[in-house]
Amino acid sequence: MLLLLSVSVCLVLLAVLLQITRGYEQLESLAAIVPRDSRDQPLVSIVVPSCNEEESIEAALRSLCNLDYANVEIIVVDDRSVDRTAEIVASVRRDFPAIRLLRISELPGGWLGKPHALQQGAGGAEGLYLLFIDADVCLEKTTVSRAVEAMERRRLDHLTLLFKNSSPGLLLNALITEIGAGLFFLAKPWRAKIAESRHFMGVGAFNMVRSSVYRSIGEHRKIRLQVVDDMYLGKLVKQGGFRQECMLAESLVSLPWYRSVPDMISGLMKNVYAFFSYRPGYVFFGMSIIALLTVVPMAGAVFARGVEQLFFLGAVLLRVAGIGGGMVRLGLPPVSILFLLMTPFIYLFIIGKAFVQVQYSGGVVWRGSFYRLAALREADWVLSGLFWTLRRKK
Repeated sequence: MLLLLSVSVCLVLLAVLLQITRGYEQLESLAAIVPRDSRDQPLVSIVVPSCNEEESIEAALRSLCNLDYANVEIIVVDDRSVDRTAEIVASVRRDFPAIRLLRISELPGGWLGKPHALQQGAGGAEGLYLLFIDADVCLEKTTVSRAVEAMERRRLDHLTLLFKNSSPGLLLNALITEIGAGLFFLAKPWRAKIAESRHFMGVGAFNMVRSSVYRSIGEHRKIRLQVVDDMYLGKLVKQGGFRQECMLAESLVSLPWYRSVPDMISGLMKNVYAFFSYRPGYVFFGMSIIALLTVVPMAGAVFARGVEQLFFLGAVLLRVAGIGGGMVRLGLPPVSILFLLMTPFIYLFIIGKAFVQVQYSGGVVWRGSFYRLAALREADWVLSGLFWTLRRKK
């Protein structure tokens, strides 16, 4: 029985690693796209939701104002910030008067804060394309011109980009790389461009969508209670039968996903339970799978004997080599790979804590607002589209 378990875990991890590697190779790089000619630039409306972003919003806005794409409008939505966010935006506006600042003082019922801010920002946008971008994202100056060229040349309705994480710390980067690999395997973004595929993708760091398509899928009114709003936007586009693609943009888009391990743990409290559809059974199943593929092999490599020990050790090496190789490719020192021996325990702690915290409190606290669990459960599960074939738009 133990031999069967060790062999099965090893083979599953090998299959996962191969699929991630092949999938990554199928993603095209936005950096390979020639920037859009300055004589033919349709208006792009950049919507930046912000809530207490005083640490990051100035650098993000200045990167937007320094784009080589001239035909843009930048709409910053200050969603009830209580720090210096509005003051910083006003300071940047003195250098770049084209920035529009929209301030929200109250959140209406039946909405989460960020979807509501995005809805309000998009409501006054006039661009042919809408670009939803988080307030801590910095863009290389040619990013938008390359993105518009990709949209036009490929006749896309939605383009989303995978970014470079600029978070500090080896343990934090090990955590982010592994969780990114897990999401990459689950979402399979390389299949988003296949019309008949059930897979979709959306990334808060860069979601560009045709405004006509955005209006036709119901705008953020259809996403009002979605914690994972960026991926759900991609889901709506794909379910609508529109053309979608995910591309690599590690040299063009960067942000610190989290600034510390405690910051990551705190940040994931709002959305990790959402990935399990707020269902305890899904949480227990997910934690069991994670433990089976990560903790069990490490325990088996130490305590098992004979052939079983070799297969468990092989499973550990596959996971560490696969994720670690990605970390080194991203510029992290090889010593950071050792932290992958700790990350599974932290993930399990995060999932367990989020489950207990949300169940006990009866809701999710996000940016100072409390959202009832009963209301969140009424929303469609963001991952439900992965379990049926999406119909192509005729």
